[in-house]
Amino acid sequence: MQRSRSRPSKPLSLRPSTVTKETEAILQDFLLHNVPSHLVRRAHFKAEELFAKTFPDEFVTPRQKAALVLLYQNPGLNQNTLSEYLVMDRNTVTEMIRRMISSELIERKRSSTDARSYQLFVAPAGMALLNRVMPLDASVEDALLAPLPEEYRDIFIKCLHLIAKDGAKVVAGQESTKS
Repeated sequence: MQRSRSRPSKPLSLRPSTVTKETEAILQDFLLHNVPSHLVRRAHFKAEELFAKTFPDEFVTPRQKAALVLLYQNPGLNQNTLSEYLVMDRNTVTEMIRRMISSELIERKRSSTDARSYQLFVAPAGMALLNRVMPLDASVEDALLAPLPEEYRDIFIKCLHLIAKDGAKVVAGQESTKS
Protein backbone atom coordinates (compact mmCIF):
# COMPACT_ATOMS: atom_id res chain seq x y z
CA MET A 1 0.00 0.00 0.00
CA GLN A 2 1.54 3.25 -1.13
CA ARG A 3 1.41 6.11 1.31
CA SER A 4 2.68 9.62 0.89
CA ARG A 5 2.79 12.74 3.01
CA SER A 6 0.60 14.87 0.76
CA ARG A 7 -1.30 16.51 3.65
CA PRO A 8 0.00 19.06 6.10
CA SER A 9 0.38 17.83 9.67
CA LYS A 10 -1.91 19.08 12.41
CA PRO A 11 -0.30 21.43 14.88
CA LEU A 12 0.95 19.51 17.91
CA SER A 13 -1.40 21.41 20.23
CA LEU A 14 -4.48 19.96 18.46
CA ARG A 15 -3.35 16.31 18.62
CA PRO A 16 -4.73 14.07 21.36
CA SER A 17 -2.10 13.54 24.03
CA THR A 18 -2.93 9.84 24.41
CA VAL A 19 -1.68 8.78 20.99
CA THR A 20 1.34 6.46 21.09
CA LYS A 21 4.41 7.12 18.99
CA GLU A 22 3.66 4.01 16.92
CA THR A 23 0.09 5.17 16.24
CA GLU A 24 1.27 8.72 15.55
CA ALA A 25 3.67 7.41 12.88
CA ILE A 26 0.89 5.34 11.28
CA LEU A 27 -1.58 8.22 11.38
CA GLN A 28 0.89 10.64 9.81
CA ASP A 29 1.19 8.49 6.68
CA PHE A 30 -2.34 7.06 6.58
CA LEU A 31 -4.21 7.75 3.33
CA LEU A 32 -7.78 6.48 3.36
CA HIS A 33 -7.97 6.49 -0.45
CA ASN A 34 -5.33 3.71 -0.53
CA VAL A 35 -6.96 1.42 2.06
CA PRO A 36 -8.26 -1.80 0.38
CA SER A 37 -11.32 -2.20 2.63
CA HIS A 38 -12.31 1.42 1.97
CA LEU A 39 -11.91 0.92 -1.79
CA VAL A 40 -13.96 -2.30 -1.71
CA ARG A 41 -16.72 -0.45 0.15
CA ARG A 42 -16.64 2.36 -2.43
CA ALA A 43 -16.74 -0.19 -5.27
CA HIS A 44 -19.74 -1.83 -3.58
CA PHE A 45 -21.53 1.52 -3.45
CA LYS A 46 -20.71 2.05 -7.13
CA ALA A 47 -22.24 -1.35 -7.98
CA GLU A 48 -25.37 -0.49 -5.97
CA GLU A 49 -25.62 2.87 -7.75
CA LEU A 50 -25.28 1.27 -11.20
CA PHE A 51 -27.96 -1.29 -10.33
CA ALA A 52 -30.35 1.43 -9.09
CA LYS A 53 -29.78 3.58 -12.18
CA THR A 54 -30.33 0.62 -14.52
CA PHE A 55 -33.56 -0.46 -12.78
CA PRO A 56 -35.07 2.73 -11.33
CA ASP A 57 -38.67 1.56 -11.64
CA GLU A 58 -38.28 -2.04 -10.46
CA PHE A 59 -38.21 -1.56 -6.67
CA VAL A 60 -35.79 -4.47 -6.27
CA THR A 61 -32.38 -4.59 -4.62
CA PRO A 62 -29.42 -6.58 -5.91
CA ARG A 63 -29.83 -8.95 -2.94
CA GLN A 64 -33.49 -9.52 -3.74
CA LYS A 65 -32.57 -10.19 -7.37
CA ALA A 66 -29.93 -12.66 -6.18
CA ALA A 67 -32.52 -14.39 -3.97
CA LEU A 68 -34.94 -14.67 -6.89
CA VAL A 69 -32.22 -16.11 -9.13
CA LEU A 70 -31.22 -18.65 -6.48
CA LEU A 71 -34.84 -19.65 -5.90
CA TYR A 72 -35.41 -20.02 -9.63
CA GLN A 73 -32.33 -22.24 -9.88
CA ASN A 74 -33.12 -24.12 -6.64
CA PRO A 75 -36.89 -24.13 -6.14
CA GLY A 76 -37.97 -25.05 -2.63
CA LEU A 77 -34.89 -23.84 -0.75
CA ASN A 78 -35.52 -23.14 2.89
CA GLN A 79 -34.70 -19.76 4.39
CA ASN A 80 -31.56 -20.92 6.22
CA THR A 81 -30.05 -22.45 3.10
CA LEU A 82 -30.93 -19.36 1.09
CA SER A 83 -29.14 -17.16 3.64
CA GLU A 84 -26.08 -19.43 3.42
CA TYR A 85 -26.07 -19.19 -0.39
CA LEU A 86 -26.48 -15.41 -0.23
CA VAL A 87 -23.81 -15.21 2.50
CA MET A 88 -26.13 -12.99 4.50
CA ASP A 89 -27.20 -12.95 8.12
CA ARG A 90 -30.31 -15.09 8.73
CA ASN A 91 -32.18 -12.23 10.44
CA THR A 92 -31.53 -9.94 7.46
CA VAL A 93 -32.73 -12.62 5.04
CA THR A 94 -35.81 -13.25 7.20
CA GLU A 95 -36.79 -9.58 6.90
CA MET A 96 -36.01 -9.53 3.16
CA ILE A 97 -38.11 -12.68 2.61
CA ARG A 98 -40.99 -11.15 4.58
CA ARG A 99 -40.94 -8.08 2.30
CA MET A 100 -40.65 -10.21 -0.84
CA ILE A 101 -43.62 -12.34 0.22
CA SER A 102 -45.72 -9.23 0.91
CA SER A 103 -44.68 -7.90 -2.54
CA GLU A 104 -45.72 -11.26 -4.01
CA LEU A 105 -42.26 -11.85 -5.50
CA ILE A 106 -41.85 -15.18 -3.72
CA GLU A 107 -44.14 -17.78 -2.20
CA ARG A 108 -43.56 -19.68 1.01
CA LYS A 109 -45.03 -23.17 1.37
CA ARG A 110 -44.82 -25.67 4.20
CA SER A 111 -42.16 -28.29 3.55
CA SER A 112 -43.56 -31.71 2.70
CA THR A 113 -40.66 -33.36 4.54
CA ASP A 114 -40.29 -31.11 7.61
CA ALA A 115 -43.36 -29.56 9.24
CA ARG A 116 -41.14 -26.98 11.00
CA SER A 117 -39.69 -25.69 7.75
CA TYR A 118 -40.94 -23.66 4.81
CA GLN A 119 -39.86 -23.90 1.21
CA LEU A 120 -39.46 -20.79 -0.93
CA PHE A 121 -40.43 -20.44 -4.59
CA VAL A 122 -40.41 -17.65 -7.17
CA ALA A 123 -43.96 -16.33 -7.49
CA PRO A 124 -45.40 -15.20 -10.85
CA ALA A 125 -44.65 -11.54 -10.03
CA GLY A 126 -41.06 -12.53 -9.18
CA MET A 127 -40.72 -14.34 -12.50
CA ALA A 128 -42.09 -11.30 -14.31
CA LEU A 129 -39.52 -9.15 -12.52
CA LEU A 130 -36.71 -11.56 -13.50
CA ASN A 131 -37.93 -11.42 -17.10
CA ARG A 132 -37.57 -7.63 -17.03
CA VAL A 133 -34.30 -7.42 -15.08
CA MET A 134 -32.13 -10.31 -16.23
CA PRO A 135 -31.74 -9.27 -19.89
CA LEU A 136 -30.14 -6.00 -18.68
CA ASP A 137 -28.36 -7.35 -15.62
CA ALA A 138 -25.09 -8.09 -17.41
CA SER A 139 -24.91 -4.44 -18.45
CA VAL A 140 -24.63 -3.48 -14.76
CA GLU A 141 -21.64 -5.79 -14.33
CA ASP A 142 -20.10 -4.57 -17.59
CA ALA A 143 -20.46 -0.95 -16.46
CA LEU A 144 -18.89 -1.78 -13.11
CA LEU A 145 -15.88 -3.38 -14.79
CA ALA A 146 -15.65 -0.77 -17.58
CA PRO A 147 -12.90 1.29 -15.88
CA LEU A 148 -10.65 -1.79 -15.83
CA PRO A 149 -8.57 -2.73 -18.87
CA GLU A 150 -10.08 -5.82 -20.51
CA GLU A 151 -7.08 -7.99 -19.59
CA TYR A 152 -7.51 -7.19 -15.86
CA ARG A 153 -11.20 -8.06 -15.54
CA ASP A 154 -10.88 -11.83 -15.09
CA ILE A 155 -7.95 -11.31 -12.71
CA PHE A 156 -9.99 -8.81 -10.69
CA ILE A 157 -12.86 -11.28 -10.40
CA LYS A 158 -10.45 -14.05 -9.36
CA CYS A 159 -9.03 -11.74 -6.68
CA LEU A 160 -12.53 -10.97 -5.40
CA HIS A 161 -13.23 -14.72 -5.26
CA LEU A 162 -10.08 -15.21 -3.18
CA ILE A 163 -11.06 -12.45 -0.77
CA ALA A 164 -14.73 -13.51 -0.51
CA LYS A 165 -14.07 -17.25 -0.35
CA ASP A 166 -14.00 -17.33 3.45
CA GLY A 167 -17.50 -18.16 4.63
CA ALA A 168 -19.04 -18.37 1.16
CA LYS A 169 -21.08 -21.42 0.29
CA VAL A 170 -21.01 -22.30 -3.38
CA VAL A 171 -24.36 -23.23 -4.86
CA ALA A 172 -24.28 -26.38 -6.96
CA GLY A 173 -23.30 -25.45 -10.50
CA GLN A 174 -22.46 -21.85 -9.60
CA GLU A 175 -18.74 -22.09 -8.92
CA SER A 176 -16.67 -20.25 -11.49
CA THR A 177 -15.17 -22.55 -14.08
CA LYS A 178 -12.45 -20.04 -14.93
CA SER A 179 -9.16 -20.63 -13.20
